[in-house]
Amino acid sequence: MKGLQGIIIGAVVGFLSGIGYLNMNVKKSLWSVLFPVVTIITTGVGALAGGRISNNLQRSDKIDRALGIDKVYYTHYKVGRFWESKSTWHDCKGKLHTLKTFKAAQNTVSYLNELKISDHGTSASTINVTKYHQAAKNESFARLREKYGQEFLNYLEGKEGHG
Repeated sequence: MKGLQGIIIGAVVGFLSGIGYLNMNVKKSLWSVLFPVVTIITTGVGALAGGRISNNLQRSDKIDRALGIDKVYYTHYKVGRFWESKSTWHDCKGKLHTLKTFKAAQNTVSYLNELKISDHGTSASTINVTKYHQAAKNESFARLREKYGQEFLNYLEGKEGHG
């Protein structure tokens, strides 16, 4: 359904841009000749672009769902004198993933599934830990999408097709 909406929105934007092009660049006496040609071309290009954008957004949403990053449980709490942030989620295969940002030795660090992924600096204040955790989460999600997105999407589609 979203693909059709993207096509329709793209077609409308294309049509309007065609009219705008004619209005700015063509004499009024030539409108009757060029109007059908220009608006058909710009409407078609707009519809194709809108459909493609919509398709890519749907694919991204499906990858996020397959990786489980559309439903992340976030907690922020104090341990001793320092703050920690933790995000957990399950992928479509049922594996639990944990991203944790906390003060370790001298620096604030982030670990994804017990593997150190970021070394942020020395401050472990509530504001900085939250900021560091958000940055680590964004970077981790981007890496997961890039590295495992297609694999998990194929798994999820195969699972939905058989179940």
